[in-house]
Amino acid sequence: MKKIVFTMAILKTLQNFNFGLILVTLIICALGNQIAEAADSLSDHSSSIFSPLRIIDTIPQPDAGIINSTRVPDDTSFGVLIKSEHGIDLADSDSIRFFISDGEFDLYERNLNSSAVRVVEVAKDSSPATLVWAVYDRSLEPMLPPFYALDAIVQIFVGVEDFFQNEISATTGNFKFKIESDREQAHAYNHLPESVSLKIENSMGIHDAGIEIISGVLTGARILFSADEPLLPAFGPVDEVESLTLNGEQAVGTPLNLMPHTVFNHPVKLYIPFPEGTDVTDVDIYYHNGIRWQAACDADGNILIGGEGWMVPGSRVNHSHKFPPQIEIDVYHFSAAQAVVSETSSTAGNTHYNKSGSGAAVCVTCFIDTAASESKSIGNLFGLLAPMMFAALILPIIRGIDLKERISKKIRG
Repeated sequence: MKKIVFTMAILKTLQNFNFGLILVTLIICALGNQIAEAADSLSDHSSSIFSPLRIIDTIPQPDAGIINSTRVPDDTSFGVLIKSEHGIDLADSDSIRFFISDGEFDLYERNLNSSAVRVVEVAKDSSPATLVWAVYDRSLEPMLPPFYALDAIVQIFVGVEDFFQNEISATTGNFKFKIESDREQAHAYNHLPESVSLKIENSMGIHDAGIEIISGVLTGARILFSADEPLLPAFGPVDEVESLTLNGEQAVGTPLNLMPHTVFNHPVKLYIPFPEGTDVTDVDIYYHNGIRWQAACDADGNILIGGEGWMVPGSRVNHSHKFPPQIEIDVYHFSAAQAVVSETSSTAGNTHYNKSGSGAAVCVTCFIDTAASESKSIGNLFGLLAPMMFAALILPIIRGIDLKERISKKIRG
């Protein structure tokens, strides 16, 4: 009798333990999206907003293609917008360093001496450099394939040091993104707008080449650029970026999707077309950073908080009498752009629009619904999912620790 009671006690303990594991798992899954977003937020601000040296923007955005449906092309550049109070010594090749893990080749390092690394100064009137885009171009690698592998998860660690030895450690300044799938790539190629190259005759400036859309709702859209750019501009798929929607504001026209995802050595000139009859003097310009819409400039051409590092101050020109009506702006890098009629354009700098459809959120919802509706088989479900959950939650952490250790060794070496 004692053996039976003892056996039953053990079974009850195991049952409670199993239930506890299931409960913890459900809580982790339910909070997974919020935790991921919080982690991204911390990663985005790995250096304090009060720090004299910090990264304030990236291309692509952190976790692009991993926690959302953003398509990251296989030829994407990776760029960080660095703001430094004391300036960065660009003559020191190790003042900015990239450590790249692409899932295909072993962890490798690139610094300012590399032919695949560029620096574009945004605040060119300052010396030393206080606001710069540091860019790693996989497509410019002399010894590696010019494209990332499809479906690959790329992790890049960034180390920065300023003149006063303030630093962003490479073991903390890390970013991830997932490269497009074969299906996503094919869809993009099949939905490119019809465009032609422009002949720029007697050009006295840097914009000696161009491209223009000649059919569809974006007819008249143009890009002028330098033919010496290492990566040449193009128009992206017309249906890839959903139109901007904000309460109390009305989007005008169709989003203008721009490729490749990179920062240009010289700002490129955009001509954004609008429907006939649009008063282009009364619209704000928003740009899409791959994750969300952000206010870039108001109707008077003043740069708003979302436009820093994207649009060149003072570059807006309204062409009300052209057919179709157009707005001309100069930008440092590409994403998507659209105009908005706003009654409160002067306060639009704090407004942004988040895309919906996070894959992580859908997965969590489906798992919780299944667990709630099939409580009788939850033990079996947990048993099947436990290995996958371990791989999904624990292995990336272990891999991240391993990468950080390897980076630390490279830095010490």
